[in-house]
Amino acid sequence: MNVQKIFVYGASGHGKVVGDILLARRSPTFVGFIDDRADLRDTRVLGLPVFGDGQWLQEQVRATRVGVALGVGDNFVRRKLAEKCFSWGAELVTLVHPTASVSKSAQLGRGTVVMAQATINAEAKIGTGAIVNTSAVVEHDVEIGDFANVSPNAVMGGASRLGTLSHLCIGALAIPCVSIGANTIVGAGSVVVRDIPDGVVAFGVPAHIRRALQVSR
Repeated sequence: MNVQKIFVYGASGHGKVVGDILLARRSPTFVGFIDDRADLRDTRVLGLPVFGDGQWLQEQVRATRVGVALGVGDNFVRRKLAEKCFSWGAELVTLVHPTASVSKSAQLGRGTVVMAQATINAEAKIGTGAIVNTSAVVEHDVEIGDFANVSPNAVMGGASRLGTLSHLCIGALAIPCVSIGANTIVGAGSVVVRDIPDGVVAFGVPAHIRRALQVSR
């Protein structure tokens, strides 16, 4: 990626972890953070400045080639930030921590972030702006939709699927070949043994649908 500056958009907890990947990779173009929260402006995170908000970033894009790493954990907010970056002409940065294991045959979408000790195996397909978090396992032939989130220590068995904007929470497991729909949350520690549809919250061992997920964003 031929960019002159890289910013992490989001300077809170998740943004720190994303920034740490850039530091671990010793990226010479990583210069700091962007955040829309006024109270974070002109502070420092991981020793680097929080420069300003989205409007400030937009001005930077007009002047130089800018890459943006998405540093927000909320799937819907992350999608909105990505849409803004696309419209401004910034390039979304795809990041893989040096300790992660990613098969050469796996496909990672723009803006996807793969955290420390994560594993992504053969022929897996990860969409735009997704998160594969710390020590998560994404097995062969898995498909993960745009802006989905596989949390720390979660496991997706071979050929399983996670839909767009869905969240497989901490320590949850999906057995091989099951499908989790779009905009669905699977609770921490759950075990998915059968398909789960779009737009629900499911949890338990085995995971059962508990309620519909109301989304107004």
